[in-house]
Amino acid sequence: MQIKRQIKEHKTQLLILMVLLMFVAQASTDIFIPGLPSMTREFNTDLAKMNTTISIFVYSQAIFFLVVGVISDLYGRRVVLISCVTVQIIASILIANIHSLNLFIILRIFQALGTSAVYIVLRMIIKDIMDREEQVHAIGILVIGMFISPAVAPVVGAHLIDFFDWRACFVAVAISMSILLIWFWVLVDETNLHMQQFRHDYSLAKQIRSYFLVMNSRLFNMLVLIVGGTFSSYYGFIAISSYVYIDEYKINSVVYSYVFLFIAGGYLLGNQIMLRLNSHKVPQWKIIQYGLIISCIGMIVMLLGLFMGEHKLLILGMLTFGASLIRLATAFINPPVQALVVNHFGHMGAQALGLISCFQYLSAGIGAAIVSHLPFAPSVSLILGSIIFTLISLIGYYYCPSTKIKN
Repeated sequence: MQIKRQIKEHKTQLLILMVLLMFVAQASTDIFIPGLPSMTREFNTDLAKMNTTISIFVYSQAIFFLVVGVISDLYGRRVVLISCVTVQIIASILIANIHSLNLFIILRIFQALGTSAVYIVLRMIIKDIMDREEQVHAIGILVIGMFISPAVAPVVGAHLIDFFDWRACFVAVAISMSILLIWFWVLVDETNLHMQQFRHDYSLAKQIRSYFLVMNSRLFNMLVLIVGGTFSSYYGFIAISSYVYIDEYKINSVVYSYVFLFIAGGYLLGNQIMLRLNSHKVPQWKIIQYGLIISCIGMIVMLLGLFMGEHKLLILGMLTFGASLIRLATAFINPPVQALVVNHFGHMGAQALGLISCFQYLSAGIGAAIVSHLPFAPSVSLILGSIIFTLISLIGYYYCPSTKIKN
């Protein structure tokens, strides 16, 4: 109770810190996106190999998501987050000083350890100190940092690359995360008050059995398809958009970076609407439904871009607007799904959150890989990827036993 009172006294400061941690964690990828075409030339490689720096990052996050929440159950939220983020900072500094693409890819795995701790442990802290309705609201605020990053980080990165080179992006990540880690160290006490009980009850066999019990749930599997499709669509855009705007349509990298401002604006608008709907007691599965409808509209807008002939600005406008609608839709989908999963599985909430986050990011990596390997022009690959991934989300919702979801 004392911990909860202390947290509530600093609730605003804590939420600001969490948003900033999420922002810098996501910026580990977003900040160097404008430099991908030039990095491809510097490392003398191709689009698919260069984009491995993105896909290996999200694959690694997916694996770490399976264990980091459980480790924080056993040893504490605070020590796990501080340790993992320290590894991320060191990896970021090393990336800024290497000239081997293979080493770059390996170090991205260690970067992913820190970001996975930020994504999972912060949500577990929220679960420790808030009731269910507060959790949805807090998660909605928390992920603002994750989706502000695509707006701000590429702009910052484009200017850093313009003045220095892409390595400055990773120096900026290391410095920013170091400052936030010190703030976290000072502000946040341990919120997991049940470590002894978790340790007493824990066994590897029980852990594996919990994962299988969660995965045996039809509700869980359909929610995986819903969020997996939305994340695949977004990471497909991250992986290929710089080649669409900069290489295919010859847009300046700084100008291209401002595209993400518009796209993030869509998310922020969607997030505010989602929070308003939640505060008015709209069922969470209904909010998810609204998000999928908006995602379909975005997909159709992007598809229409294929029929714009040689009108470059119109094509890019439709691609950007369609991508913005899809990002808006994720604001309706992700927070309710996460809250549903954590609460539906009760004492297996950490395992369920870790699993759905794992599959979500595996889907993201697969999405990035698929659009990178499609044998079409980058713009066509982007649009086809968005269609495929949106349809996957729709299949998940269609077969989801939504009437059994307790809101």
